[in-house]
Amino acid sequence: MFGLVVTVYLFLNLVKLEGLMAYVVPAVCWGLVALSAVVISGFGNIQKWQNQNVVMVALLIGVSQVTILVFVSFFTGFAKSPYQFTTMTIALNVTYFVSIMLGSEFSRAHFIKSFTKKRIVIGIGLIGLLYAFMRFSLTNFLTLGAPADTLKFLGSSFLPTLAESILATFLALLGGPVASIAYLGSLDAVQWLSPILPNPEWTLRAIIDTLAPTMGLLAVIQTAKPFALVRSGVMSRSDARPRIRRTKKSFPLSWTAIIIAGAILVLSSTGLLGFRPSVVASGSMTPALEVGDMSISTKVNPDAIRLGDIIQYVKDGEVIIHRVIEIQGIGKDAKVFITKGDANAVPDDPVPQAAVLGKTILIVPKVGWISIYLRTAATGVYEFFAKNLEVTSAVLTMAAVSSTFAVHRYRNQPLRRIKRRFRR
Repeated sequence: MFGLVVTVYLFLNLVKLEGLMAYVVPAVCWGLVALSAVVISGFGNIQKWQNQNVVMVALLIGVSQVTILVFVSFFTGFAKSPYQFTTMTIALNVTYFVSIMLGSEFSRAHFIKSFTKKRIVIGIGLIGLLYAFMRFSLTNFLTLGAPADTLKFLGSSFLPTLAESILATFLALLGGPVASIAYLGSLDAVQWLSPILPNPEWTLRAIIDTLAPTMGLLAVIQTAKPFALVRSGVMSRSDARPRIRRTKKSFPLSWTAIIIAGAILVLSSTGLLGFRPSVVASGSMTPALEVGDMSISTKVNPDAIRLGDIIQYVKDGEVIIHRVIEIQGIGKDAKVFITKGDANAVPDDPVPQAAVLGKTILIVPKVGWISIYLRTAATGVYEFFAKNLEVTSAVLTMAAVSSTFAVHRYRNQPLRRIKRRFRR
């Protein structure tokens, strides 16, 4: 089976196909791979591999990743698909990517199911690497030139694809080929069938395409049944025992919401999405901005900043939000802004345009108090433990010793006996 997959990949990369044959021949080749995988694995076994819960989680992860890309593209821009959307081209595109998807995912599931439990982690890594490699043409690897181009290719294309491939392999292990198809198929369907495509900058796209499958992998581990993880070799019995005691199941939709919200929060805090939220921590801009308000700024051309605009800039590592009261030009391109807080009596030091983060476009009242309360609570907890360091160290040491003793005591005992002792 491995020889057939490699032969098909090399054949389609070394033989030059044009016109209709560029769609028909790959569809036939990968269709044969899918049929061979079904025959060798057995249709009955493939049905047994399928897990509806894992399939649903896989689909939600794929939709979440697409949703994040679309959300980001509202700030960075979209691109028009290179394909012409006629009835003929849509039919060819569907046939092309569906056949590749079936061939690759049925063979992927066959390979990962062939690994023993002891080597399953190695199998996930190797198979993920193999199918990540096959999602690129040989030309991509043979034409790598300067180190800078190679690093850009690895960071922007190969590593995100590898993350997606490892997640797809893990999904195929737990839920069969249908699970990996649900994830990768949702991504490829947008790429092949949507006339408008998300088009963030390559650095931002690389972060999303790496972060989303990584968080998705964690979501799958958390939502999968512990017995399924033990049966597949991913988790040992000792690690599964705490999860067996839980009575409430995790709902995949909640994890999907966490994935989307977490990615958006992380990316927005860096300013990569084109806007940056900041919490107002002082009353220097009263009454326009009160303490606890959230100011959302967006990057703008320095020439677009006018008198009276509220800008965010950095001074000595601190973000300041003040109003522009004067604009001075130095040379042809550089500008210097004189700012002042509405409640301050004197203006600030001149602000060079390089220090400007953006212009405030939206003010959300009082939302920032959540961040202020959390930060205050975290500071209080830190100060408490810092003042009582010796006591805290002693307590943690005793807890660690007790945990180690408990694990050593119960790790080789059957699960029923452990449960019986806990009941007593």
